[in-house]
Amino acid sequence: MDTVVSASAYIFALLVAISAILAAVHAIMTQDDVRAAIAWIGFVLFIPFFGALFYLMFGVNRIRRRARHTRIKQGLSARRGLLSMPVGDPLEALWPDAPDVWFGHARLSGRVVKQPLSAGNNVTPLVGGRAAYDAMIDAINNAKISVALTTYIFQADQAGRRFVTALRKAHERGVEVRVLVDSVGNLYGLKPVYHLLKKHGISVASFNPPRLSWRMAFFNLRTHRKILVADHTIGFAGGMNIRAGHMAMNGMPAKINDTHFKVTGPIVAQLMDAFADDWQFSTGEDLTGAHWYEDPPTAGNGDVIARAIADGPDETRHKTALILANALSCAKHHIWIISPYFVPDKELTAALSRAALRGVVVDILVPRHSNLPFFNFAAEAHYPALINAGCRIHLGTKSFDHSKLMVIDDSWAMIGSANWDARSLRLNFEFNLECFGPSLPKTLQPILVEKFHDARPLPLDWWRNQPLWRRIFARIFWLTSPYL
Repeated sequence: MDTVVSASAYIFALLVAISAILAAVHAIMTQDDVRAAIAWIGFVLFIPFFGALFYLMFGVNRIRRRARHTRIKQGLSARRGLLSMPVGDPLEALWPDAPDVWFGHARLSGRVVKQPLSAGNNVTPLVGGRAAYDAMIDAINNAKISVALTTYIFQADQAGRRFVTALRKAHERGVEVRVLVDSVGNLYGLKPVYHLLKKHGISVASFNPPRLSWRMAFFNLRTHRKILVADHTIGFAGGMNIRAGHMAMNGMPAKINDTHFKVTGPIVAQLMDAFADDWQFSTGEDLTGAHWYEDPPTAGNGDVIARAIADGPDETRHKTALILANALSCAKHHIWIISPYFVPDKELTAALSRAALRGVVVDILVPRHSNLPFFNFAAEAHYPALINAGCRIHLGTKSFDHSKLMVIDDSWAMIGSANWDARSLRLNFEFNLECFGPSLPKTLQPILVEKFHDARPLPLDWWRNQPLWRRIFARIFWLTSPYL
């Protein structure tokens, strides 16, 4: 008996050692970031069994492989290989008077995203839940052909039930309706909308649902995209979820401030592309044809040149981060940034610092109090380097601002769902629009001025005046910033 127990112990120890070695080799061969590779190797080698198990669940990006196989099955090319310019007019033809630096940036983003620039678009800011929800529900109520909606948080509360009613009525009058909700975001507030939509016969799917199986490894990879397309002609994008917290009620201001965008013009087809890709990934159904795409597309009469940036962990490059960093290098006068979660990585911190050091005014607005308290600490550890370089960090004094806005000079803007943190730039599926031309920056100018007006700028000696315990906590949480 002792011999059997001893042999079993040796076999178990051997299996643990082999699993640790295999996990370490996998980390070396697949991790893109050297710091992440070193961290994972140390984790699996020094925490027997559990380290390898944890790596299996959180460190292996199976979703990239699954997405690649899905695209190949559809006859589409995998997202890899040499970078090439998409077919379409270059920025030089669409905006010949643009500052020269943006011609190079447009070529870079075109190669990275592989989407052409789209001219003739209208992009209208919708400030606050009331304005955004009314416009979105109006688009659903007037839809005659199709409605496609995806969002991260969709609660069956005062705000969400209005959408459910509009979607139900659209479905009953024969409109093709597809709704994609994130399986984790659907659980926020304990008011999930998935089964309510199912009850009304609406085609609804859950993105990447976690199960008690090897698929649990997917649950850390979420869709954070917020897209609505009605009759393939009206689109909405931005960072606003569907929940009552975005609305002022009973004489009380909204708990969450946000900015969403109504989009019309040829760029709506790129919004639909992103939704169709996610829907096919989640359900296997291909959304093609006249229900979902305008053929031939109508030329737009707006003055915004735009490109969709659909990014996610199934991509071989972190497209949004790369485009943000390059856009910062193009700035000449002023950079405006608003982000509810501002924990930029080393490369983006360096790009912001370089911009400030060459004389560009860099204004960054972050919430004074995050809805995730630990995030305040992680964010604060990044402020000293930026402040010392000349960036101006402003703490919002009103309700939690969930807006995601970036404007450079009077030339370029990025709007969408991505935050300035590792989760958005590495783990989440995000959707953003980069917009060229002076029209949108000028439209956003009064919104930016109002948001920054009541904010409190941090002084140069702010960090030194913080209590020691807070600086220690900030640095401790700073260690977790690559995983937030």
